[in-house]
Amino acid sequence: MKIRDLCKEYQVVAKRVQVLKNLNLDVDNHGITVVLGHSGCGKTTLLRLVAGLEQADGGTVEMESDGTLGVIFQEPRLMPWLTVGDNILFGTGKRQGRGRRRKENRHLDYLLELTNLKGFEDAYPSQLSGGMQQRAALARALAYEPDYLLMDEPFAALDYFTRGQMQTELLKIHQAEQKGILFVTHSIDEALTIGKTVVILEDGRCRKEYDLGTIPYPRDLLTEEMGEIKRGIVGELEKADERSKMR
Repeated sequence: MKIRDLCKEYQVVAKRVQVLKNLNLDVDNHGITVVLGHSGCGKTTLLRLVAGLEQADGGTVEMESDGTLGVIFQEPRLMPWLTVGDNILFGTGKRQGRGRRRKENRHLDYLLELTNLKGFEDAYPSQLSGGMQQRAALARALAYEPDYLLMDEPFAALDYFTRGQMQTELLKIHQAEQKGILFVTHSIDEALTIGKTVVILEDGRCRKEYDLGTIPYPRDLLTEEMGEIKRGIVGELEKADERSKMR
């Protein structure tokens, strides 16, 4: 996926606010690209433009394949009146005949196994923990068999330990599916844990990019190498904060 010269403005009261300013970014077809930055820097806007939920004022988003996208939001957004199984298959098309039902059932079984939800297919969202609800949302996105997953701080509302478990689950799913993932977060540790590429977004542009492709999963953030990278990212974010105060 190639994002070129992407621009977006919003009307705020009596003035125009430019959120993205000729942003350029390459998203790996098979890796996890993490966009990191302070609140309000344009992370979610970027994801919404790529997803087609909003229209850009300028620039392009080009994809090598047909560009099928799966989107996971901050909230699971499951249908409360549907079971987990029905939520996962929601929107994938009407069932037609026994052959279609058998194919759907095999696909559902695979997704339940992949997201550790086997045995909960008949449960309702209200009966699930927050982490399990996000797994169901992830399985629903994967049910479309997308080329890319767009994830907007999907673990932000979870507690520390559940968040860590979900990061581990995501890496397992990514290893199995090998899909390109564009992941938005404000957590440095999360970015270092899952990102093959970490991009710092500042003032509507990609300020700096870190290539972590040579560092294998799972990662120990306490190593000297990871500590050095983290200090570099913290320094960049601190500089971004200072520049923001001067504008």
